[in-house]
Amino acid sequence: MPPTDVTLTDSANALVCAEFLSPGEQFTEPPTMERLGQAYGFVLYGTELPALGDRVLHFTGGVGDRAQVFVNGAPAGVLERERHEDTLHVRSPEYGARLDVLVENMGRANYGPRIGDPKGITGPVTLDGEPLENWTCHPLPLDHLPELPFRGTDTPVAGPSFHRGTFTVDTPADAFLALPGWTKGVAWINGFNLGRYWSRGPQRRLYVPAPVLRPGTNELVLLELHAATTRTVRLTDEPDLGWTDEN
Repeated sequence: MPPTDVTLTDSANALVCAEFLSPGEQFTEPPTMERLGQAYGFVLYGTELPALGDRVLHFTGGVGDRAQVFVNGAPAGVLERERHEDTLHVRSPEYGARLDVLVENMGRANYGPRIGDPKGITGPVTLDGEPLENWTCHPLPLDHLPELPFRGTDTPVAGPSFHRGTFTVDTPADAFLALPGWTKGVAWINGFNLGRYWSRGPQRRLYVPAPVLRPGTNELVLLELHAATTRTVRLTDEPDLGWTDEN
């Protein structure tokens, strides 16, 4: 298909959307993804910080596999399992400040000693050595997307957000989705999950099979986990697998 620019005109805060995606479940300590009956996707964990000022947040069992931490909705840091990170400095602006932890399952091992490794938050979480309790958890497998509270915007949006746009296709054909200016997330076309994108690569475009597209109007939705410098993506007929031996 000919190159097509798609402008994502509508956005919705992903932390707020958790209420639309799944009902919250209450736990004394944060459960693993498996305890929630979930195999893939994300889990949003939330509790309150019973302290004020600079504190040390410690995930005693680590995270599986990547956690974004927010205090009163503001980004506080990222922890990644592959970097063996389990501790983060946070600043609580008030007693009872909201702590949100969005954990992404990056995939599962199918061989070796890591088969069956738990995902999500995999142990108690402490603040200056004291356990944090009374967690609300939203399982977010994202195997389908319900109607979300999108709002129109024409400026880049920071923080985890869903973004939506439409485009027109005359004759469906295989295509590739290019996302320059976007950071990390998941893409859907007409409700079909194309996969995850990440600016660190190596692959720079997502394959769009022709049967996913339809003549006329099509819908693109992105879950961007960080931020974007643009509101536009491009559909093209050329792949980009990043660096190869032939480069």
